[in-house]
Amino acid sequence: MDTATSIESIESMDTSMDDTENSTENEATEKEKEWWLPLILARHVTLKQFEKRVGKIKVRRFFSFRNGTVVLIKLPSGRHEAANNFFAEKFMTAVNSTQQYIYNWGAKSLHSQGGQGPYEEPDSCYVPKSLVPTPNNGIVVANPCDREGKPWPTIIVEVASSESLIHAIDKVNNHWFLPNCAEDVIIIKIGDWRNRRCNNQTQRPLRRLRCLKFCRTASLQQNPNTTRFDPIEEIEFGSVHENGREDYFCSGPHMRWVTVDCSCIFSGCQPPIPSFNFVMSSAPLPRQSPSPLQRPGVAIDLYDVQQAIFLAM
Repeated sequence: MDTATSIESIESMDTSMDDTENSTENEATEKEKEWWLPLILARHVTLKQFEKRVGKIKVRRFFSFRNGTVVLIKLPSGRHEAANNFFAEKFMTAVNSTQQYIYNWGAKSLHSQGGQGPYEEPDSCYVPKSLVPTPNNGIVVANPCDREGKPWPTIIVEVASSESLIHAIDKVNNHWFLPNCAEDVIIIKIGDWRNRRCNNQTQRPLRRLRCLKFCRTASLQQNPNTTRFDPIEEIEFGSVHENGREDYFCSGPHMRWVTVDCSCIFSGCQPPIPSFNFVMSSAPLPRQSPSPLQRPGVAIDLYDVQQAIFLAM
């Protein structure tokens, strides 16, 4: 495809296929899917054209738009959806079981500039019920995330499989962590497989998995003048090191955790801020074991996230 092709000419391209009996289809291998993304689809596109097109089919999260260039950055896959859906289920179950309700707004379009500017769609995002305006509660949102006046979610989750980690982090710094926007961003990075897909004897999948946790408040406490937000935690929870060598640092429950503080979940809510300690794991935490929580909040066992990803591969 000519990378200078505009959206209009893409629409008019002949997409007919040969339906003869002799036609064959070649499916990309997993390795091939990794190298042909990101893929430039069009140049010289206006923001209005781009938002109109992706808005119709609700696929903003799969594309990047910058300086008139449209780029396909990721594709849905079983492992991608498994990671996002598993985290969502555990996080929602933990918080809502305390009667302190939050909503999962999924891949909602989150606009900058008070709901009037460009937008990005995460894989999922979470907002406390007490921040959402209704006809009866009189809440007025000072910095909405859309034209309907909805509040910014406090917690955002992004799964990066075919999407590069650099691109995912750029969305944190250039959009989600602008002033008065999100409080925490959790990026789950699913690495590509190297040399072997699994251990030939145990059939254990071999993948590098990382969980990067960003907290706007914690970063500003460390450096009030920062303009670049780095992860406050980077947790390895896969089955291989960066060099592809197999290891067992997350080979069972309770070995790796990601935590989300109540103060972050309920950022912007009227005091008193809800306070609870909820540990989510497929295996009960032994009584004598130290809690993975340093402050009130939710802890999710990353071994369980790992297993959900591996089962979907």
